[in-house]
Amino acid sequence: MQLRLQHILLGLLAGMFFWALDNQLQQRLPIDAHGQFGVSVLGTVFFATALAMLGEIGWRRAFGAAAMIAVPVALLGWWASLGYAASESLAGYMPYELLALSVLAMLPMPFAMAVAQGGSHAWSDYPALFLHAWNIVVRYAAACIFLGMVWLVLYLSARLLESVDLDFLRQLLREKLFAFTVSGGILGLGLAVVTELEEMISPTLILRLLRLLLPPVLLVAVIFVAGFIARRGEVSLIGFSQIETLLAMAAAAVTLISIGIERDDESAVRARVLRLSAQGLALVLPVLVGAAAWTGWQSVTAQGWTPGRVAQAVLIVLLAGYALGYAGSVLLGRGWMVRLRRINIAMAGVLLLAALAWLTPVLDANGVAARSQLALYREGRITAGALPLYALKNHWGLAGQAAFAELEAQAGDDRALATALARLSPSADGAEGASAARAQLRRDLVLPPGAKAPEDALLDAIRARAPEVAAGLCASAEGAAANCALIEADFLSDVPGDEAMVLLHLPDRDAIYVLRQSKGAWDSIGWGSVVDAQGEPRFRVDLAPVIAAIKRGEMQLAPSGIMALEAGGLRLLPLSR
Repeated sequence: MQLRLQHILLGLLAGMFFWALDNQLQQRLPIDAHGQFGVSVLGTVFFATALAMLGEIGWRRAFGAAAMIAVPVALLGWWASLGYAASESLAGYMPYELLALSVLAMLPMPFAMAVAQGGSHAWSDYPALFLHAWNIVVRYAAACIFLGMVWLVLYLSARLLESVDLDFLRQLLREKLFAFTVSGGILGLGLAVVTELEEMISPTLILRLLRLLLPPVLLVAVIFVAGFIARRGEVSLIGFSQIETLLAMAAAAVTLISIGIERDDESAVRARVLRLSAQGLALVLPVLVGAAAWTGWQSVTAQGWTPGRVAQAVLIVLLAGYALGYAGSVLLGRGWMVRLRRINIAMAGVLLLAALAWLTPVLDANGVAARSQLALYREGRITAGALPLYALKNHWGLAGQAAFAELEAQAGDDRALATALARLSPSADGAEGASAARAQLRRDLVLPPGAKAPEDALLDAIRARAPEVAAGLCASAEGAAANCALIEADFLSDVPGDEAMVLLHLPDRDAIYVLRQSKGAWDSIGWGSVVDAQGEPRFRVDLAPVIAAIKRGEMQLAPSGIMALEAGGLRLLPLSR
């Protein structure tokens, strides 16, 4: 009972803290936005780690360990935030920094719990580290499921009471303070109960099931490697970008191999097919990472560095460490599982160092990206229209803003650059600025021959729905192919009014947005999908020829249950429901 009360009280305090964050009470502190961000990180990391460790090592050690983790992480978060202009939405511009902070917060927890229970020498006790890490994952997952079930019961209870004209519970649930504190208390109670029943609720079952994925993942990886060699290094994947798919597959392989070798040889896979699959996947892993590195380098040489590509490069280096270590351990023969466990401990330290470097000037991703884009433009390898001007100005921190200022200073002698900057920044604010933005978007959008110009309401809806359009990415260099197209038609015959399909061909991806007119206003209703001439779905396509065909008028509306657009040899379907 005492353990449950401790979890509930800590959960209630955590809920009150997040309620304060939701109400932006940190802004009342006598500190700037960077300090407020640091305070937010401090509380978030402290409560998350303390709740995770409380049931295993007691409240004194849990609070002490949580503080030792949270304070340095918060300071690093504050330091990293100094690379951005102070604003209320500071965290929204720091996705990779938040990921690095999460790594620094989560990775030390198993080590802290092992040391608290086994002494200072237990930091390298792999069985204990493995068990603590997976216990944290399983317990938090179970507690979150319990939290969701409780809220479902509360919601149904409120609806039931409403049927007899009693809405006090519904009104109570709408109070944010009640919602946050109760959620924290319920989450704490769930963690306490799961910890008490550790023999019944353990990661063993999940790990045993995940092991079964080793053979099929190995089979897919081997087929990919064969195809990669046959195509001489050319990769054409669907869905996510090529490099993201490869990195996700490599990370999954590392995870499955670690699950296969378990915490010790006695618990590791014994079935011959699973053991051979783990070894085979370890040998194939370097090829997956190498393919990701090759694909990433092609993107960098063609389009330069961005913060996202720097993050991908860091992940490739980390996965290369795992890949080389795993493959080398398997090739050395007997004792390969023991060596893999040592590599996992060593790579945990490397991962911590990488996260630390990202949050300090040692690895200034925004600076690397800004300098790269400036160099590419000065060398004439990219046009002014291809420069990520919006990202430089708004998303790449102070380094990006400095690069943007350099480009503005250069624009006086560069007509193409001046035009690109003018498209990005309308000359006036308010109604005049909005009118200029609409006029520019009308010029940038490709319309079918004879189509009427889009109305202001539709243009405003497009800019609000598609951040790429608002960022000026529809602008194309003089004489270059268009990047965006707009088609208005009654695609959904059973829905009143017309629909609009917006096609975007961007440097890193293609997208289709669908909007619907209703009562004089335009609302987003979803994304578009693509099928080929045989009716097979296409998940990754190049919309450039489609936009070119629309510009030439080589298109038609075709019935497909709903109306579809046929252009450039493809059929585009609006997905609204």
